[in-house]
Amino acid sequence: MKRLISFLCIGLLVFTLNSWTQVKPDGNKAWAHVNHLSSDDFKGRKSGTPEYLKAAWYVAAKMKEFGLKPGGSNDSYFQQVEFKDWRHFEPPCRLKIISPQPISFLPGRSHDFFPNSGTGSGMLNAPLAFAGYGLISKKDQWDDYENLDVSGRIVLLIPGAPDFLSGISAKDKTLDSKIKTAIKKGASGVLLMNIAERIRGWRFPAGAKKGTCPQDFLVMTVNSTALDQIFYLKKMSWRNRVSRMLREKKPCPCLLDIVVEMETHFIYEDRKAPNVLGVIPGKHPELKNEYLMIGGHLDHLGVGLDGSIYNGADDNASSVGVLLEIARVIQANGFRPDRSLVFAAWAGEELGLVGSRYYVEHPIFPLEKTAVYMNIDMVGTGDLDLYVGGMWEFAEFFALLKENMNPKFRQRLKYRIDYRGSDHSAFLAKGVTCISLRSGNVLTRELDDEHPEYHRPGDRAEIIRPELLQQAAEYHYDHLVFLADCRKNLLNPDYHIGFIHKDSTLVDMHCDTIGRAMRGEDLTKNNAKGHIDIPKLKQGAVDLQVFACFVGPPENDLQKNKAATRAFAQIDAVHQLIKQNPEDLILVTSPNDMRQLRGNRKTGILIGIEGGYAIENDLRLLRSFYKNGVRLMTLTHWLQTDWADASGDPEPKHAGLTEFGNSVVREMNRLGMVIDVSHVHDETFWDVMKISDSPVVASHSCCRALSDHHRNLSDKMLKALAKNRGVIGINFLPHFLKADRTERSPETNVKTVVDHIEHVIKVTGNCDHVGLGSDFDGISSTPKGLSHAGELVHITEELVRRGYKDKDIRKILGGNFLRVFREVTSRASR
Repeated sequence: MKRLISFLCIGLLVFTLNSWTQVKPDGNKAWAHVNHLSSDDFKGRKSGTPEYLKAAWYVAAKMKEFGLKPGGSNDSYFQQVEFKDWRHFEPPCRLKIISPQPISFLPGRSHDFFPNSGTGSGMLNAPLAFAGYGLISKKDQWDDYENLDVSGRIVLLIPGAPDFLSGISAKDKTLDSKIKTAIKKGASGVLLMNIAERIRGWRFPAGAKKGTCPQDFLVMTVNSTALDQIFYLKKMSWRNRVSRMLREKKPCPCLLDIVVEMETHFIYEDRKAPNVLGVIPGKHPELKNEYLMIGGHLDHLGVGLDGSIYNGADDNASSVGVLLEIARVIQANGFRPDRSLVFAAWAGEELGLVGSRYYVEHPIFPLEKTAVYMNIDMVGTGDLDLYVGGMWEFAEFFALLKENMNPKFRQRLKYRIDYRGSDHSAFLAKGVTCISLRSGNVLTRELDDEHPEYHRPGDRAEIIRPELLQQAAEYHYDHLVFLADCRKNLLNPDYHIGFIHKDSTLVDMHCDTIGRAMRGEDLTKNNAKGHIDIPKLKQGAVDLQVFACFVGPPENDLQKNKAATRAFAQIDAVHQLIKQNPEDLILVTSPNDMRQLRGNRKTGILIGIEGGYAIENDLRLLRSFYKNGVRLMTLTHWLQTDWADASGDPEPKHAGLTEFGNSVVREMNRLGMVIDVSHVHDETFWDVMKISDSPVVASHSCCRALSDHHRNLSDKMLKALAKNRGVIGINFLPHFLKADRTERSPETNVKTVVDHIEHVIKVTGNCDHVGLGSDFDGISSTPKGLSHAGELVHITEELVRRGYKDKDIRKILGGNFLRVFREVTSRASR
């Protein structure tokens, strides 16, 4: 017995000592990796350069040192990534006036000049000529090269074309076309004047396509400050010359007695650079075939045109330092995971996520068995806040992490919604659960930005805070250790369903909720009664909710003359609701307003009018409603207006639309207001189809072929709506979904709603013409599983179950309505 007690005591002591001696991540050790990788020796680690390869070898060597097995191709740590048409400007890059007096210009997009993509390489010394827009049009009798010999000269050209040149095609305006014309005229180079259309292209300013420029034909863009010095040197004004040309509508070319020297060295070829991958194989006989992947990009921007090194310490040597420190700690603690752990340092993130996108197209570890990809990007500066992408979109998965999360980390969590700017985007596109981390706040470019040297030469190891690296390492180490041995299903398909639902732009085209607010109900609370309130909109991830201001058929002249007043009262109530809840709601009056919703979990509110009685037969009132924020109007309700027949009319009185009704449709087109044909009579529908130049919607209707009700649309109508580029929003009222004359409330559920969605798709031939129009708070009952807006995810679940692709689900949930909204507003001529 004593011996047993002794063994137990010794075992307890060993266990206790092991607990005490558990190695924890060390921020200073992570910083040492950052310091090394962001040193000048690596010249900014641009993918495709020898210096990037040198960095990749360093990471691979450290992975091996810390016990990671090769995770790349051919039993190596590398997966070679192809970089098609790799582009690079090798210093020096110069532009200098040689005569009549020497003046040197500073290279850079924000400085005096920059070389253009597709330029030749070498050095060029030649006089200048100004050739306006560099265009020739016989139709317009315009020739910028008339009486201008540019042989052997460098030609100054303005991008784009004047509006009055109708004979100039879009192709003629391109820089590529202008450069070709200059070459034909004998020019030896081009200086594009950055004064009109902005020279497009982020990393490499637009220019000629590959092979257009001869090897020694140089192309650069000159900013206005440098242009001033060039022209003022000869007591000339480029502004005056351009102004005369535009006002007089005549070319105004000239030769300049100025000699300049240009030098640039442009590389345009295919290259390769490796992703660096290491793996810790799992030990469980089954779970070892599931993979937890963690990574960040190794590359940065390289060397600038002026020779400045963009060291990329925060962006993103910080993540690689954290990865290597996590690997060291796992080895030091002797942790043997049940699931396999994969560590990745990606190539080409700064060139467009090239490395991670290559990986997901050529996965070494099966993506369908990749339980999660955790991305780290820029975790070296800022404060201790943890900005987490995926915490909202993958809420159910992240809840698992929270269960085991250190309380100090839980308190620092901040949502980063709709974040796409790093390598996790490649995995999201393939249906992999993704969580991303950044320290501090999101980029603001303000003076208090927590990543102040983002994409600047000052992003060096000296600004990196070791305590932030340690935090990122601890945070991810805890996650990996927990998930590696977790017995829950980490490949649960519900995770992706939640993501696609929340990541889509969800639009509900119709509700009657504002009446409840006007009756005193508090929509900021999660009410037991009612279908929509702010908490339910958040729960259902509704991005845009159309609030209908209902004006029913007047029963007498007094009601008829008060219809507009009733509408304005409801419109005002919507405005007040939004004003009182600025943290939750935003008024949407144009597609551009939808950008305000990005990343903040707010719901956009689009104001509609249900019932054209509200305009009181006066187009001036229609325009007034528009000015007050109304962007959609249902032409009728149950019974006819004075100018349009309704579906509830026993017989059409007007045979569809009257002449005034035609005017209403045309005016709505002109204003950019969405026309809604729910509730209208068939004859009215067909008249609208003939007259409207813009797509229309049936905001809350169903399919007559599945449910024979006059409020629903026939297959012929659905086909016409599709030809019009319009959309039908499926109504949730059970009697519309499944009309049955012998049963007052037929049984319906989520599948019934999706049956109607699917019928529209079959009839129209694609997923482009159907959406959601719940009619919440305007219907007396709901289908099972859709009792309120918070349950809209069940529609997404059913669409996934039926095999619909993510891109089509996005269209159905809201993308189709947004397309209509964009087209309607773009066609407006108000």
